[in-house]
Amino acid sequence: MTMSPHGDIAPVDPVIRRAHRLDLDLLIEMNAEYCAAEGVHADPARARAGLGPLLDDDTHGSIHVILNARGEPVGYAVLARSWSVEIGGAEVVLDELYVQTRGQGIGARAIEALAEWCRDHAVKRIFLETERPNHRARALYARHGFREDDSIWMSREL
Repeated sequence: MTMSPHGDIAPVDPVIRRAHRLDLDLLIEMNAEYCAAEGVHADPARARAGLGPLLDDDTHGSIHVILNARGEPVGYAVLARSWSVEIGGAEVVLDELYVQTRGQGIGARAIEALAEWCRDHAVKRIFLETERPNHRARALYARHGFREDDSIWMSREL
């Protein structure tokens, strides 16, 4: 155990590991929790369709399971691959980041661990999207070097 200068137990960096096929049911459960926290409808079939292929290979992206100091899963992150001519290389979208317990610094440490993973895999930029009213999430990301830009994301369902 690591102690802080104040005598408290210092937070232990979460372990982040690449998810595999055996994690699918756990990920679907955590995705339902994520949806509830975001106030959106959870659709297990859509979650299975969205998460499953990412467990087979890294063609479209990767899923990472966040483990606490006891080795228990406490969250997940989805990185979706893309390419940018503008920056001359690979980029990812941090599509989802969910940590079951907020306010303990696990999400903050996970962001830095994911950034390190991206650097190790020659990713040049990480994008993410938050809802405008989600000030807490935007503040967290800003503390970790993310900034709002002038781009406006547009989408079309097919």
